[in-house]
Amino acid sequence: MEQLNAYMANLDNLVQESAKDDKNQYSHPALKNLGAVSVVLLREAIGPVIFRNAEEEITDIEWNGQVHVRAVPNKFKYVERGRGLQVLRYFKAGGAQPQNKTMHRSGQKPSEAFDLNTLVFGDSAMQGNTVLPVKTAVNYSDALSLKPKDECVDETFHNRAAEDGTLYDAANKKNSDNLFNRHFVSPGTLMVQVLSTRGQVLPPEGLEHLLLCIGLAGTYGGQTSVTGTNIRTHIVGIYADRFEREESSPYILLQRLVEDGAAFGTPEEATNALHNILSPAHKVSIPAQTAQAQVVSLLERFESDDLRQQYQQAKTQVGGLFDAWFGDGKKEKKSKKAETEALEAEPSLLDVDAEGEA
Repeated sequence: MEQLNAYMANLDNLVQESAKDDKNQYSHPALKNLGAVSVVLLREAIGPVIFRNAEEEITDIEWNGQVHVRAVPNKFKYVERGRGLQVLRYFKAGGAQPQNKTMHRSGQKPSEAFDLNTLVFGDSAMQGNTVLPVKTAVNYSDALSLKPKDECVDETFHNRAAEDGTLYDAANKKNSDNLFNRHFVSPGTLMVQVLSTRGQVLPPEGLEHLLLCIGLAGTYGGQTSVTGTNIRTHIVGIYADRFEREESSPYILLQRLVEDGAAFGTPEEATNALHNILSPAHKVSIPAQTAQAQVVSLLERFESDDLRQQYQQAKTQVGGLFDAWFGDGKKEKKSKKAETEALEAEPSLLDVDAEGEA
């Protein structure tokens, strides 16, 4: 995984200063540099999944003359962002506010509401009349079914009966018509999705947080109380280069799968077929087995509490970014001054005798 560091940010250098005028400077996130990292995922339905908007049918999109199931980015991102808040709360390293309800009180430090999750998934909040916007460091693509929609979707018939089991509306003294269809993505359906970061804005600690949030399985989509755990996530691989490639789009990957005529009926076949497309196009290519082992290792370190110190350190440094960016920047300058004073207080090597005593 160290191969990816050259294409990512450094946790110690998240903040940069630029000249405001001849005498003053202002703080902002470190300037972007060339580098793109893509985490390619295979989402496998292991229970009925419901991806829809206002209509009762499963959302879809036409591509290359065929209609495919389309799960828009937030169907996965919302759940994984929420899981990230729970991880931070477990380590007492953030997650102080509810998801999508971030609120900065007047005079409150930005770091009291913004955290590592904010850096990875993005957020925005009001503080007085000022908007504090943080663009996501990780972009989620659509998740597209590998097979056409008609091979992936089914439906069931339901009714919303009263407690007595009938369709009689006791309040209005009449029969009610509470019959409806529920469309769902069938178990066994495979969907490809790409999570990418560009511009070297995400540090390795942020990537590890993302992988931990993805986990191994979860409950996704609408009406989840009906279906329970319904998605198993396979990592196809992690790919990096200075510039983005068109293969970072699931639409291109889907097109190439069809053109290559590769078998992709099982998760293993699909993973191999996708990796054979992605690997030649990128300078750094981490295969599924290595990437999945990294996720398992992160989960083990989480359960053994081995990640707590890393999260506490990230909390301090990421918090310093937001305080310098949206605040007055004094905290960062003060810490540098304190560091200088501490170094000056230590005895120099010239003041230490041969026996090591000052």
